[in-house]
Amino acid sequence: MRKRLSATAVLAAALLAVGSGSAVAADPPKAIAPYAQAAASVAANGDVLLAKNVDEVTNPSAGRYCVHISDPDIDLARSIPTGTLNGYEARGGSVRVFTKPVGVCNSDPDTAYVSVFNKDGDFTNAAFFFTIQ
Repeated sequence: MRKRLSATAVLAAALLAVGSGSAVAADPPKAIAPYAQAAASVAANGDVLLAKNVDEVTNPSAGRYCVHISDPDIDLARSIPTGTLNGYEARGGSVRVFTKPVGVCNSDPDTAYVSVFNKDGDFTNAAFFFTIQ
């Protein structure tokens, strides 16, 4: 029953997020990630489906995402980031995560830049998982 409730909560958050643009849906379900400082499941359009210490994700252009970390105690410059594809939208593609301030994310030191590529190396919107260790 617990798994069913979790799946229902994720589905409800996804349905609420449809058409809301790039940002966190109203309080997405909390991610259970005991060994991560921050984590998120992000839809291709930038909507956050699950989150821990992530309060906003923007998608300024195709394949480019800015993930804002809400916990001021997390030092992105000294963190270990991970990003992986979630689904088949960019099958054979890759995810890259940068923790240094980047212009596309307004050079914000509390924002990680995530870029997603398809198998041909072109930027593409695709769902991904994001963690900061």
